[in-house]
Amino acid sequence: MDHRIEPLTPERLDDYIKPCWLPGEKLEEGARLKKELVREELGRGFIGRILYAEGSPVGLAEALPLSIAPFKLDGERTTVIHCVWVKPDWQGRGFGRALVDEVRRAAHPDALAVFGFDFAGFMPADFFLHLGFSELEERDNIKLLYLRPEGAPVEEPPRVRWLPRSYRPVLKPGRLVVEVFVDHHCPYAELIAARVVSAARELDPAGIEVLVHDVSRREDTLRLGKSLGVFADGEELFLGPLPRDEVLELLREKLKAPE
Repeated sequence: MDHRIEPLTPERLDDYIKPCWLPGEKLEEGARLKKELVREELGRGFIGRILYAEGSPVGLAEALPLSIAPFKLDGERTTVIHCVWVKPDWQGRGFGRALVDEVRRAAHPDALAVFGFDFAGFMPADFFLHLGFSELEERDNIKLLYLRPEGAPVEEPPRVRWLPRSYRPVLKPGRLVVEVFVDHHCPYAELIAARVVSAARELDPAGIEVLVHDVSRREDTLRLGKSLGVFADGEELFLGPLPRDEVLELLREKLKAPE
């Protein structure tokens, strides 16, 4: 099969967005914000890889040195994988492993860390465990996974740890406060925020207040105590893109819930 993996360069930023872009989704603004952010970070150690198959971009991997990674992690000499994605029609052919291998070589001599999930749709923990990562800690159904660099002694302690919880939700009597934490490394972040704002206005513009926080940069993630996600009065509503109808239903149920 004709395929190759290429490093991300400023000239390939348009291709870098394409594997994520589902037909019919309005991602123009999210794509613009992601390209602007990544273009800046390429000079600060951002690692990007694009998978081409039969001449088209069908997958990607990206990772950031811990010093700029927008996650509540502390440590040293560690690179954090932010995303590994292969379009569904191209999954099951070893491309995900190949992308991770490329990131590992580019990050060496750093260790690798990644957040894995129990559901299989995106960044499944089992995928990374199968590649040799080990689980350090689980928090709120998210696993912090770790891979020592090649050649590091087995007895070397992990170079990264989860920071203590510090998120303090905004609470207002008589109002439902929805906080949307957007990380523009994901082109869907802007779309998620727009859907929440639109749904809140439709349901109860006086009773629902939406606060959108930009946590694309590490300093903002650490200051606010949260990374990507949507929270209502401090409780997580969802993570990742949802259709607008599902966002409406989640907010409607939250409004009905007893205080």
